[in-house]
Amino acid sequence: MRFVAVDELKPGMKLGRKIINRNVTCMLQKGIVLSGVNIERLKTNGYLGAYITDSISEDIEIEETVNEKTFEEGITAVADADVGMILDVAKKIVDDISKLDRISVDMLDLRSFDDYTYHHSVNVAVYSVAVAAKMDLPEEKIQEIAVAALCHDLGKIKIGPAIINKKGRLNDEEFEEIRRHPQYSYDMLYENHMVSSSVRQAVICHHENENGSGYPYGREGDEIPLAAKIIHAVDVYDALTSRRSYKEPYSPVDALEYIIGGQDILFDRKVVDIMQTVIPAYPPGMDVMLSNGQRAVVSAHTTEALRPVIRIYENAKEVDLSRDPEYESVFIIASGILLQSSEKVEILNENRGRDGGKKKVLVVDDSSISRGQTKTALEGDYEVTALESGVACLNYVKAKGVPDLIIMDIEMPMMDGVSTVEKLRANCPQDVKILFLTAVADRDTVIRSRQAGAVDYILKPANPIYLRERVAIAIDKNLER
Repeated sequence: MRFVAVDELKPGMKLGRKIINRNVTCMLQKGIVLSGVNIERLKTNGYLGAYITDSISEDIEIEETVNEKTFEEGITAVADADVGMILDVAKKIVDDISKLDRISVDMLDLRSFDDYTYHHSVNVAVYSVAVAAKMDLPEEKIQEIAVAALCHDLGKIKIGPAIINKKGRLNDEEFEEIRRHPQYSYDMLYENHMVSSSVRQAVICHHENENGSGYPYGREGDEIPLAAKIIHAVDVYDALTSRRSYKEPYSPVDALEYIIGGQDILFDRKVVDIMQTVIPAYPPGMDVMLSNGQRAVVSAHTTEALRPVIRIYENAKEVDLSRDPEYESVFIIASGILLQSSEKVEILNENRGRDGGKKKVLVVDDSSISRGQTKTALEGDYEVTALESGVACLNYVKAKGVPDLIIMDIEMPMMDGVSTVEKLRANCPQDVKILFLTAVADRDTVIRSRQAGAVDYILKPANPIYLRERVAIAIDKNLER
């Protein structure tokens, strides 16, 4: 069995796994031969792709993390906001994962635009339980995490579909309404005696960031419950790898790169470390392109996440990329979903509906190496100007006006980044959006940067994928739904 992106599906392919849809319990049954009409339905409804069986993949086995029936029940329970049924499904998810010899969430997602919120909640529950189980948490705690994950987005039921599915950029009112969904979810659970206070706290805190920049409370570090930390990280991962009406998906490897880039800033480092062991960068059944021009399908895991066992299409040769000396210098450069890092992918809500002109970004850093790396990561998407000091930044703004975003180092000679920002705000009537990109992470500096009104704070060295998306968020002020 292998996963084929929807644009690559062809009439005559045999479906290897059924397509689940809550309105039509089974949209397409396992084993049917796909027709042109079937494929168009999948495209129209926003499916990422489908699992098919053919000669190259018929012996590739993909272990189900959770029973298919449990998954269907989970979608129904979340869609109906049926807390009793959610509790039952949570127990089944924990039971299913506890029986696995090796915890790995291998199955790529099969969901429509319509089912996104409900399917997403079940996905997040599966990922969360897998992470929690790998952390060897007590079963009672894992059960609570499963319930919280299933419930974390219940509040979106109170937000109109016009906002949830809006293709353009959210306006300020819509943005604030989206940010209320953790509170709405909490309120829906508040008087339900079947739900513990620990579950409710995990639900309301699932958008809190490690550095205190999240919402609704701005909690940081140990102030955030572990359950919320787990749900937050896997929630973002699942959002990144999903296709929505307003965005294309990240490949699993790029989504994991984003999560890794955000550790200690958005996400808890221990949670991120465990995620990398239970969510494969290249799941079995995924088509890949190699740097030597060969196409292959992933057939199994190895101990190296980026070097799986693959099967070459042209000769069906099995190659262990982690051990085969002939492939020592060969790398995976693209997956069956989309090219990795080769072009900008709009994620979550951050970059939707931007106007035609490029946004202006000013990079201020006394390190020529850091300036160059940041400029290279952003060029193409933005009009980037790089300067070497706070003084040069003040002179630039005075002469040319305020850019859409200033990416500011903190430790610089003559005038540090925070002092530069304070002077900018004192002398400039316009709002100035500042993103600090720095190697300094002590508490006092972080507090100073917040007091200076920074929209984000990123540690060097920053992964280019992560940096691009945080810049998009900072400029467009939209968060994930």
